[in-house]
Amino acid sequence: MENQSFSESKEEGKRTWKALQNQWGEALGFFGAMFSSLIQYIKKQALGMIIFAIIFGAIAGSYAWVKKEVYHGEMTVSYAQLEKKIYGDMLFKLNQLLDSKQYESLSVLLNMSIEQVKQIHSIDSRNIHREPLINDISVEKVPFYILVDVYDPDVLPELQDALVKYISVSDFVNERLLLNERNYKNEIVHMKSQMIYMDSLKMLLLRDCNNIDADAVVNLEQLNKDQNEIFGRIRDLEAALQFNKNIEVMDGFIAQEIPFTKTLIKYILFGAIIGIVVRISWLIVK
Repeated sequence: MENQSFSESKEEGKRTWKALQNQWGEALGFFGAMFSSLIQYIKKQALGMIIFAIIFGAIAGSYAWVKKEVYHGEMTVSYAQLEKKIYGDMLFKLNQLLDSKQYESLSVLLNMSIEQVKQIHSIDSRNIHREPLINDISVEKVPFYILVDVYDPDVLPELQDALVKYISVSDFVNERLLLNERNYKNEIVHMKSQMIYMDSLKMLLLRDCNNIDADAVVNLEQLNKDQNEIFGRIRDLEAALQFNKNIEVMDGFIAQEIPFTKTLIKYILFGAIIGIVVRISWLIVK
């Protein structure tokens, strides 16, 4: 009885497996036929796609040929106030004005002539990892890059100064810098008065050199040590006061001509892809 049940189960398993094989074969046949039909259709339309790719590629290449020559420049800056994303937002707004051709507004913001502003092709920014600065919400005070493309490289020196002033000078930043300046100066005055006070103490200890004891020697050594530390602090404060700026240029713009061959190939490939997409869209609508 058990052998009969086992035989029936075995036969049922064979029938199930065979049915699955048949279904799998039908599915493969269906998708294979569909894929084959698709290949055949693409082959039939290949000539049309090639023609569209050539036409649009030629149009894009012609545009690249006649368009203005572009020069690229990068500037590395460090900063003391605000955050990187805020500077990224400010520079992004400038590029939006360029895209919308609002040259008068851009001229006012950068304090440059409209003729000079029209020589700017794009303004962008990147963090130290070459990622868009506008997306950087980290708080580390590390340098970032300002990238520009211009039609006339002679505009780069003035553009560099204009961009630094634009992102550096604001009422908020100026108040912070003035506060830093007052704090530095007040601390320097206090430290210098401490130096004078210590000099007076040293004179008292050295007033009777013949009867100076061990405690006085220890006190003199401690005073000298404290004065050296205060002198170092004064030196650091004076340096901070001298460089009390928000934006400092670490590496300025240098014009780099974008290779024409690279630009031409990019435009041709982009135009060819658009041509193929247009051809496929036209076939779908048709």
